Amino acid sequence: MSRILARAGLALAGCLAGACGYSTGLKVAEQHKTVGLEFFGNDSYERDLERPLDDELSRAIRNMSDAPLVDVGRAEVIVRGEIHHYLRRPGIRSRDNTLLETGVNIEVRATLVERATNQVLRGPVTATSAVGYLIGVPENELDARDRALRHIAEELVLDLFAPVR
Repeated sequence: MSRILARAGLALAGCLAGACGYSTGLKVAEQHKTVGLEFFGNDSYERDLERPLDDELSRAIRNMSDAPLVDVGRAEVIVRGEIHHYLRRPGIRSRDNTLLETGVNIEVRATLVERATNQVLRGPVTATSAVGYLIGVPENELDARDRALRHIAEELVLDLFAPVR
């Protein structure tokens, strides 16, 4: 019985030792000490998308990278971009031609720029997201828009800061 416990202890210690040094997230601070986020432009016909996109990009940079998010005037690199389009897509209709489900399609372009020289380090990269929602509840479109912006923000952060291989 003691041999079994000893082997189980060694196996557990081996598993724990293998997890040492494991981390998640992008190692941005190794290349860029600080990151700034400019307020994105909006070339779409949909108003008021800039603030929710800024919120989602801020969250994504904080959650996915180890570099601090600072004021644009003090940042080493800046994330800059624009909302290219926001489209409502045709949806699913009933036999009576009543719209039951539709969706939004959002496209955003971004670049990573060195603040001191204004040189583009990466990009432009494009992120697109299409999210469907049920008709009937007015908040469904806002929820779909927020899900699409969250997906876009995470995709942009990954594309702009992932290591080049």
